[in-house]
Amino acid sequence: MVHDVGGSDVHDPIVRAEHAVLPWELRVDALMWTLTDAARPGGPHMTVDELRRGIEAMPPEDYRDLDYYAKWLLSMIAILAERGVVDAAQIERRAREIVRGRGHVHP
Repeated sequence: MVHDVGGSDVHDPIVRAEHAVLPWELRVDALMWTLTDAARPGGPHMTVDELRRGIEAMPPEDYRDLDYYAKWLLSMIAILAERGVVDAAQIERRAREIVRGRGHVHP
């Protein structure tokens, strides 16, 4: 069976197994709902269509290798950086600090 994944034919089966939702995935989901909430004071920071555009614009290897919520997160960062809401370089620096164990991460 051939699947259309990110505009490319993929011959491997799509994994449909459920997994326990991790805490960081819940945070990404909450962030997406917060950023797209039209009732939010000041209006939404982005739309779901923009989220999808950001995901579809990812390099093929990122689209293939990243999981669902990682794609969401990178798309949100890119959109917010485009709008000047966040500094993508600053987020990257902070992420490296966390990976190296210098930053405190809430459970």
